[in-house]
Amino acid sequence: MIRVLIRIAVAAIALVLLASRVDLAEVRAALVTTSPCTIALATAAAFAANLAVAFRLRVLLVAQDVPARTRQTLAINLAAYFYNLFLPVGGVGVAALRLQRLSQRTRGRYTAALTAMVCDRLAAIAAVGFVGLVCWIADPHAKPVGGLLVLLGGLTAIGLLVAPRAVPLQVRHFVRELRAGGSGTWWSAALLRLSTALGSVARLSPAALASIFGISILAQLPSIVVFAVLGQGLGLPVSLVAMGWIRSVVVLITVIPLSIGGLGIREGALVFTLATFGVPAHDALALSILVFATTILAPGLAGGGLEGVRWLRGAAARPRR
Repeated sequence: MIRVLIRIAVAAIALVLLASRVDLAEVRAALVTTSPCTIALATAAAFAANLAVAFRLRVLLVAQDVPARTRQTLAINLAAYFYNLFLPVGGVGVAALRLQRLSQRTRGRYTAALTAMVCDRLAAIAAVGFVGLVCWIADPHAKPVGGLLVLLGGLTAIGLLVAPRAVPLQVRHFVRELRAGGSGTWWSAALLRLSTALGSVARLSPAALASIFGISILAQLPSIVVFAVLGQGLGLPVSLVAMGWIRSVVVLITVIPLSIGGLGIREGALVFTLATFGVPAHDALALSILVFATTILAPGLAGGGLEGVRWLRGAAARPRR
């Protein structure tokens, strides 16, 4: 609870600082003049990205001999958006929700669900860093060095994804002995689940890992389109390639659990990076608001609708007394 309050405080402070330095009337004017067709196109691209992410999660489950459908994994991800948006559960709470739902879909196979979650997260971060780095190299515009460091940091997730395959045999034996020595304790059970999940990651074939990473890269393309379309709608002098690395930097920064849903951090990062292109702070803040509306709010509302349908079906299926 204390961590949640700290993240809320960080988000509030960041937003107050931005509001004190940005002309909010100009932000409102930029939002009002943005075409509804532009917002609709960006929202469609955001859902296309979510569909690709759901397909990646399905591939991860199938690689572990767990039958799954893309519409099921999409519903789980949208529900996670909803609860992360409207409840102060934080990243841990959302992860717990996804793990619980995936365990249900995999008929209680907790390890398969945990493996899918870990690989899904690492593949996503690595792909964001990779695509951002490619766009960074292709963009001839002067860029902040800090952005490059963020992209390289995201790219290191590839190492974490393949690291379980390189764990020495001696370390595995030590973990087994440690787990056996603490048999019956809570930490032994946790260690068993963690070691089993890492072992499952290590057993994923190179072809499966390559497929997952390839899907992750493709999933970045519609997400970049979201930023580019909204930027064009606001009349920002930023190219598609530049939006590619800017979007990656912003996403990787908001992965760090500093605030609730990256609120305040996302806005500050966009104001800072877009300043190198001469974009006024009010336009950058308007872009951030539109990105939030299309990539987080819209999927969250869709997830809420699916959760409502799920609850109604469950209520109808329960026997009446």
